[in-house]
Amino acid sequence: MSAGTDPITVLHVDDDPEFAELAGTFLEREDDRITVETATSPAAGLEFLAASDVDCIVSDYDMPRTNGIEFLETVRAEYPDLPFILYTGKGSEEVASDAISAGVTDYLQKETTSSQYAVLANRVTNAVDQYRSKRALEASKERLSLFFEESPLGVIEWNDEFEVVRANEAAADILGYDDGDLSGRSWAGLVAESDRSETATVIEGVLENEGGYHTVTETRRKDGEHVLCEWHNWVVTNDADEIIAIFSQFQDVTEQRTRQQELERHRAVVQAATNTILTVDEENRIESVNPAVEDTFGYTPEELVGEPVTTLMSEAVAERHIAAFERYLETGERTLEWEYTELEGQHRDGSSIPLSVTFGEVTYEGERLFVGIIRDITERKARETELQRKERRYQAVLNDPNIRVGLLDTDGTVQDVNETALGYIEQSFEELRDEPFWMTPWFAHSETVQTKVRDWIDRAAAGEYVEYEIDLEHPNGDPYTVEGVFRPVTNDDGEVVSLLVSDRDITEQKEHERELEWTNAVLSSLLETLPVAVLAEDEEREVLAANQRLFDLFEMDRTPEEAIGADCERIAEEVSDMFVDSDGFVERINEVVDEGDAMTDEEIAVRDGRTFTRSHVPVELPDGPGHLWMYRDITERKEYEQRLEALNERAQNLIGAESRERVAEIGVEAARDVLGLDTNAVQLANDERDALEPAARTETIDELVGDLPTFTPGDSIAWRAYEEGEALAIDDVHDDADVYNPETPIRSELHLPLGEHGILIAGSLTPNAFDEEDIALGQILAGSITTAFEQIERTEQLRARERELTRQNDRLEEFASIVSHDLRNPLSVASGRLELAREDCDTPHLEPAEQALDRMNALIDDLLTLARQGDVVGDLEPVALEAVVRQCWENVSTGDAAVRIETDRVVAASRGRLQQLLENLFRNALEHGGEDVTVTVGDLDGGFYVEDDGTGIPPESREEIFEAGYSTGDAGTGFGLSIVKQIVEAHGWEIRVTESDAGGARFEISGVRSS
Repeated sequence: MSAGTDPITVLHVDDDPEFAELAGTFLEREDDRITVETATSPAAGLEFLAASDVDCIVSDYDMPRTNGIEFLETVRAEYPDLPFILYTGKGSEEVASDAISAGVTDYLQKETTSSQYAVLANRVTNAVDQYRSKRALEASKERLSLFFEESPLGVIEWNDEFEVVRANEAAADILGYDDGDLSGRSWAGLVAESDRSETATVIEGVLENEGGYHTVTETRRKDGEHVLCEWHNWVVTNDADEIIAIFSQFQDVTEQRTRQQELERHRAVVQAATNTILTVDEENRIESVNPAVEDTFGYTPEELVGEPVTTLMSEAVAERHIAAFERYLETGERTLEWEYTELEGQHRDGSSIPLSVTFGEVTYEGERLFVGIIRDITERKARETELQRKERRYQAVLNDPNIRVGLLDTDGTVQDVNETALGYIEQSFEELRDEPFWMTPWFAHSETVQTKVRDWIDRAAAGEYVEYEIDLEHPNGDPYTVEGVFRPVTNDDGEVVSLLVSDRDITEQKEHERELEWTNAVLSSLLETLPVAVLAEDEEREVLAANQRLFDLFEMDRTPEEAIGADCERIAEEVSDMFVDSDGFVERINEVVDEGDAMTDEEIAVRDGRTFTRSHVPVELPDGPGHLWMYRDITERKEYEQRLEALNERAQNLIGAESRERVAEIGVEAARDVLGLDTNAVQLANDERDALEPAARTETIDELVGDLPTFTPGDSIAWRAYEEGEALAIDDVHDDADVYNPETPIRSELHLPLGEHGILIAGSLTPNAFDEEDIALGQILAGSITTAFEQIERTEQLRARERELTRQNDRLEEFASIVSHDLRNPLSVASGRLELAREDCDTPHLEPAEQALDRMNALIDDLLTLARQGDVVGDLEPVALEAVVRQCWENVSTGDAAVRIETDRVVAASRGRLQQLLENLFRNALEHGGEDVTVTVGDLDGGFYVEDDGTGIPPESREEIFEAGYSTGDAGTGFGLSIVKQIVEAHGWEIRVTESDAGGARFEISGVRSS
């Protein structure tokens, strides 16, 4: 610190303690650097001075036993320069004179106004600053003298004529003079004539105070010998910028310069080297490296000097290097061959570099260095890799279990054969080695085959790539067929050096082809047996075969025999006239044929209202690819699907119905549409009158009454259907005297029970109108109507429950209002009064009172959360768990605690409620785990967990902790974990408490849906 900013310790000695304390207070206010220590007697002051550092003493004069002058004399005997200010109320010239004689620093008379302290503070700081400046100057002079005499370098002080004023012993030794012989000598006599001009320029600059100068000058010794000296010259000036001294520091660098020149030649060689050459010190850091490093590693030498040598290594190699390097420094044991070793380096871009390295160790100027010569062997490794790749490829081919492989010399003798090929004969490879290939057992069954093989070998030896297919025989006489090649293998000059023969057994393939020919041959005979219309065509788009169903289906005046050979495109044009969407019909067929794609059940509409499907299958025919077209009439199936669509649509409408009347209306409409009725004879029977009296049935719904049927037990159709709970179809009611009514035109009826809600009755004017399909669809419809009735009942129950919940929520809101207003206001008043009391007095009772008020506020917050937010969450949204954890941790006062986040899950949740859940769990961990607890949030299967490394929760308490008001901590409200459970259940999740691996508490939340 500078003199103007350093702290100042003042010892104030005064026998009046109150005045000493007051003076100290004002002094410290006047200057914040000043700290005042007091003593009530000179004896006490001397004791303090002996035990502590003091920058200034302020002393009263008139004190019992020892006055201020006597105290000053005692201090001066031990501390002659320590600032001492006599601050007295008894002012007189005699006292001032005695004080000055005793060596007082300053003298100041006490006054009655506070302004006196500003003067005293100023006197103190001035005295201390002067004292410190004097001491700093003396210390500087002492250091300079010590430096001058003890410096191992030569030091000369010059006058303004640049004549020697004094020189140290080292300077005399360098220049060959005895002590004292240099004084008064001019610079010119110490400089070689060749360097005097340059030296004169340096002296001129130094005398003009242009700064320090550094030169290397040929210097003349007393004996006339010239030595090379390195000089550092500088000027010492005073505050007026006037020169008060000139110094030169120098050393003999003759030998050093010679070594430097040799070193520079060595460095030139290193710099020009194409391999990387570097030196490493004992700290494993790069001391020097040549430019070649940039070509190999991508770093410039300047970037690497001072960096660890492991910068040039991969992480794995670096770890091994550090361990080996430390072991060598400790034991001298080498773990690698220093003459040559291969390592994996790392380029600046992170890529790996294969390297060869040669190590060496040298000692230079007492420093232990390690030298490495590094060579990039990427190209060599690439060549080795390529050779290995070729070898692997050869081995992969040779060991292929599906291919027979052999390697032959250019004269056809066997060099190598794989196990697959040997499996076809009864000889080993040793028996075949160097044998003519055409004479081996594979071809022994036929001289004709042997002649062919020999010819193929000759052609391949001449450089031809020979493909072949041949029928052979196993040793037992079974035939087989192979296809293969003779491939010439050449060297870099293009000369054939060997032959690679490979073939594969295609016996099964040939058999498959024969089977395919047979399949195509019988295709025509199968056409008539297929239950669909079929047309087969060849690659030229001509008809190969067709069945009669095709021409009957499209009402074409042809026979299958007449169609054979016809142009399929023309037939397609004739067919297209029948379809609703005829535009592009032929083009679509051509596109499918050109692409060769299979097409399954493409629907096409016929003009008279029917619907067909068309399918295409590409087939392999004896003369090439062909096409098989199949057509199917699916009109009836489409009508059934439409009825199902109508049923599904009405079922969806039933789900949205809001009243029993609307359910009945939709049910009646669905019965008409789904069952295909052409009358309005559809109704819901809900009472005895509708069920048992046919005359009461009308073509429309008159009324719907009652929730349950009031059928009278008996043998009526309605009662039987209701009692048995199954659909009942009456084919013709005219045959049933109990049901038939001449006034109604209904002939057939379908009775569909609706559980406890009635019966759906559908009628038709046609006898036998309802088949099994109608009954099945009707039962599905009845089930949907029943479900709709039950849904309306549940809705009514829910609405009643909602009304009850609304009343409960109103009461909760009234409670919350009382808590938030009628309790908070008195608490606010109490908190304010407590703050005012703290300003008026200081009592240990205030802190517990404040803690009690804080706890009451926390209780109110938790009670409001329980009362107002309840068990309901708002709209769920995707929430990134990591982000909300970080936000919650920042919201909680965590101190030295830490959080670890081990999740990147996005969950569907209410962001605000999830944040409240996490903050409550964090606060619980901090309250029970301590200030340095670590909290971890991570993933679970179907959820997440929050755990800590605190004291944990005993098993017997893990169910109780979620109860409202339960707490084991002094600061807890007992509602935090109850709110956590409430939020979990509001989301439909589950929470479980267990123990973390560290023994702390672990909360596992499951059933969480990811978003």
